[in-house]
Amino acid sequence: MRLLAALLLAFPATAAPLRPGDPVLQIRLEGLFGQPTTQLGARGGAALGAGWRMTDQLWLIADAGQRAAPGGGIRSLAFGIQATLDATPISPYVEIAVVDLSNRRAVGYSFATRAALGADWMFSRGAGIGLVVRTYTALDPENDNPTLAGLEAAFRLVLTPGAL
Repeated sequence: MRLLAALLLAFPATAAPLRPGDPVLQIRLEGLFGQPTTQLGARGGAALGAGWRMTDQLWLIADAGQRAAPGGGIRSLAFGIQATLDATPISPYVEIAVVDLSNRRAVGYSFATRAALGADWMFSRGAGIGLVVRTYTALDPENDNPTLAGLEAAFRLVLTPGAL
């Protein structure tokens, strides 16, 4: 986790500014599948996210999601930063975010860090698909249980409105 944070802090020094006219907003529609906590089995869900491009490599990201679970499901709201490693048609990236989750009784925590590794394939200037794998680390586990954590994968449709 420390290595990922150091990597994200090092990126601003190497990132080039955006060219005038480059689109900065990206919309992400995600299908989620995974185990958001060790207290529950694997389950599916969906999320809607957005990215705001600050430089050629750095993005501010946010997303809201819903997963199936006993007691009304698990809602999440995340905010963080994404660093694109290479801007070819397939763009690998790392991201780190903080996440607020609902339904603490089912999940066992309500606040977590999320680290991710993914790649997006932009098959046109304004649209693409991607896959991202995320891990969750609880910051406020119930009963100070250190084993509460989660893992999920998201398949996503990526739209860049300014380039469509």
